[in-house]
Amino acid sequence: MKAQSVAIVLNGASSAGKSSIAKAIQRLSSVPVLHASLDAFTDMFDWAAIGDESIRRECHSVGVANFHATLPLLASSRFPVVVDHVFEQHAWFEACRDSLKAKHTLFIGVRCPLSVLEQRERARGDRRIGLARWQFARVYQDKPYALEVDTSELTPNECAMSILRFASDAANG
Repeated sequence: MKAQSVAIVLNGASSAGKSSIAKAIQRLSSVPVLHASLDAFTDMFDWAAIGDESIRRECHSVGVANFHATLPLLASSRFPVVVDHVFEQHAWFEACRDSLKAKHTLFIGVRCPLSVLEQRERARGDRRIGLARWQFARVYQDKPYALEVDTSELTPNECAMSILRFASDAANG
């Protein structure tokens, strides 16, 4: 990938492998790549210390809003950006798309079967059990993917190479 105005948006359910792919893109790219992760913003809160469900929802909304507000700043850089997101709501997709207007943006679907998501969710130990199932039916609907990768069939490095080739072809095409 050349140092150009491109954003690669990885969308998929929790435990689909987005963060692993984003890190692989950073390692394998020939140029420095920024990694913007929704989890980094929502995890600014200590969830174990927040018991009230309405406060938890408000905190999560603040994290998502701050993430979207930061994307235009990252997009203003000359460096490519890989965005690690979960479009639980269509409005989040729209906010992300609008926030990255300064870049040529490629939306990538990161998928695997629900049974694989649930197994990964249990193995991780840092996700609420049932989150992947809840997200699975929501995050992929009506999204204009330029490319989709299946993390049950490809390693993070293989997914990253496929995405980097696709991004390069799109830039040169």
